[in-house]
Amino acid sequence: MLQTRTSRLLVVALALAAVACDGIGTKAVYTNIARSYDLFALSGAPVSAPTAINFLGGSTIADATFAFDVAFDIDGAGNLRLYPVRSLAGGLVGTQKRVGLQVVPGSFESLREVPSTGYDTLGFKTVQAGSVVAVELQDINTCLYSLNGTNLYAKLVVDSVHTNERRVFGRTVSDANCGFREVMPDTIPEH
Repeated sequence: MLQTRTSRLLVVALALAAVACDGIGTKAVYTNIARSYDLFALSGAPVSAPTAINFLGGSTIADATFAFDVAFDIDGAGNLRLYPVRSLAGGLVGTQKRVGLQVVPGSFESLREVPSTGYDTLGFKTVQAGSVVAVELQDINTCLYSLNGTNLYAKLVVDSVHTNERRVFGRTVSDANCGFREVMPDTIPEH
């Protein structure tokens, strides 16, 4: 009898928690965020210049705080490289944050939903202007209580690379709803 009562109380408590907390149910509540970026290459950038992005926060500096998701650099041959945070920080980031990248075919505008698998969290990606990259972000703190999953998703495109100026111009669309993979700008995802 006690076990049945305890089970019922647990089910009721979980149901109340799901209703009480924004973003943990099965319906998306946040509108996807579209942003444009003007960044510098990681190597050779002015000290306070943005060299990375945080998909939920915007452009930032890739530094020892590791408060970024993806850093940008231009190698000696003029190739653009995208570095997920763990590829630069290694174990210093710990298990709290994981960012995976995957180059996908097609145009930025035509990518409506990012893949559910196939992301590389450790290696850098060499891309060119026009390359579209799907992004999977796992941040334990952001989606800790989500019933939809522990990942956030985004897409990015590199619009142009100015190697002489060591500048990178691009755009992103980020979905702040845990577990939803739709990346259409200014919409609330349905799945």
